[in-house]
Amino acid sequence: MASPPPPLVSIPIPDDLLEEIFLRLPTPDAVARASAACTSFRRVIKGRAFRRRFRALHRPPLLGFMDAAGFHPAQAPHPSAPLTGALAPCAADFSFVPAVVSSASYIPRGVQADGEGPRWRPRDVRDGRVLLDWVSLHPRAMRICCYMEDGYEVSILMDFGELAPRDRPTWTERERCNAAEFHLAVCDPLSSRSVLLPTIPEELAVQPQDYLREFEPVLAPNTSEDGEEEHFKVICIAKYHTKLVLFVFPSTTMQWSMVEPPISPSLEHMSCFDCVRGCFYWTEPYRWSDHLMVLDTRTMRFSTVDLLTGYHMELRGLPDQSFDRRRPNAVVLGREGTLEMFSLVRQHGSFALYHTSLQNNSQEWKLEKVIQLPRQYHDYSISTVGAAEGFLFFRGTLEDIPVENVNVDCYSMEVNTYGITKVCTKTEKYFNRTCTLPYFSFPPLLSEPTI
Repeated sequence: MASPPPPLVSIPIPDDLLEEIFLRLPTPDAVARASAACTSFRRVIKGRAFRRRFRALHRPPLLGFMDAAGFHPAQAPHPSAPLTGALAPCAADFSFVPAVVSSASYIPRGVQADGEGPRWRPRDVRDGRVLLDWVSLHPRAMRICCYMEDGYEVSILMDFGELAPRDRPTWTERERCNAAEFHLAVCDPLSSRSVLLPTIPEELAVQPQDYLREFEPVLAPNTSEDGEEEHFKVICIAKYHTKLVLFVFPSTTMQWSMVEPPISPSLEHMSCFDCVRGCFYWTEPYRWSDHLMVLDTRTMRFSTVDLLTGYHMELRGLPDQSFDRRRPNAVVLGREGTLEMFSLVRQHGSFALYHTSLQNNSQEWKLEKVIQLPRQYHDYSISTVGAAEGFLFFRGTLEDIPVENVNVDCYSMEVNTYGITKVCTKTEKYFNRTCTLPYFSFPPLLSEPTI
């Protein structure tokens, strides 16, 4: 009787071939499942070389949105929902970031604690990092108070207990609100690492010798070639009554410096911006302006791009438009050699996004496509909230007149395909059309700590 054939023995697959196979998996979630199959698969996937190659070929998944209330993970049937279910507790919790002062010192006399005391809250999100500022219902036991003087709004710091209702504050040097009053931190929520930034030195903060009207901290984008840069840079755009100043903090030196641009932006508000190819593009939040203001984060130089040319002249003249409390425009990363924009337009009670582009060899904005948004949102119930990683983001509520505890639907639209996907629904105490930050990050299995 013939002996049975010997059992088949699998031939070991070389690690470099396994890398090529795993690189072709479509999502980080699929890679995570492969890593759980056996120890040899996990060894390859955990390797630094594979993780670098995977991140270079795949954009990070959208995990959800951050705002002052916390983290709102992507919900089923969004493709990131299985991943965010495990990561949501990490992304939502900033308790590992050291506190600036104790909560008790922030509560004024006669005011009861309401659960919304001092804490870190997100101001910007980029490259897996979150920029936080330290705020509370009554920050620094002081309140920033505003009044009109010579036709301009003046902001000062006043002790909450000393401020009588309807009193016009008195301006003094001690009460002047300057850039040295702000506390900032940068953190990586998934690795629970953080850096508490020193406050801007008083000698720098007082140099502008002017009234501080707006203070916007942002994270500069990672502009390294290989994507492995662990350094970060914080830029604070401080708009004064007559000038604009940049306070810059690179993690390589851990010191603040000040840059006063040779040109001063003419935009009324500086809070609506998008990041494209290492540059910030500012647009007016409530109306069409003559130009885009551009800040190159590598050279720290400002420039402008003409906005009201070509098809944009027709867009501005469309009837039944109102940008009241909505963001009209978002600048996105376009095809090679182009700058592209999506403009939110309301006509006859419904909304559409007008996609326009500006070729390098042209001065005229050209219409690419009109994208109709979900028709259940009407009147003033929808707004765009910026763009990142090849997506445009918008949100809407079915409430005719937004009130307390509003349910807000958050959407993403893929720029290249115009595909619209609902990410999540979140409840807001008050409907705030602008304060939403998309959070992209690879899971810890495929990422390196960014702090």
